[in-house]
Amino acid sequence: MRTAITTLLTAIAITFSASASPALLVETTITEQHPKGGKDVLAAPRITVESGKKATIRVGKLEYTITPTLFDDGTIELRAVITEHNGKTADKLAEPRINAKLGHTAEIQVGPFALATKTSLAK
Repeated sequence: MRTAITTLLTAIAITFSASASPALLVETTITEQHPKGGKDVLAAPRITVESGKKATIRVGKLEYTITPTLFDDGTIELRAVITEHNGKTADKLAEPRINAKLGHTAEIQVGPFALATKTSLAK
């Protein structure tokens, strides 16, 4: 009986380990460009998210939802949804998909907003 339970628990542990996606550190700098020149850094969050899972960053009226997915060749696919909230309404500004190498910065420019995202393996 004890051997059967140990075997079952080992099988469950192997299943969980094999299906676990790597944790990724996503570092984003969000800036707003001004029409008369200059820019403001709105936020520079660092978040850890599992590969293939969504994470949302909200700064003032801007919402940045990102899904980083790590592939075996070290490429990261960044799927993003950028939304601007104005009171009770929300406007989807863009839904870009960008491929970048692990550790390199991918940049997205949407209207006055610039989003620079670097993804690396979480420690």
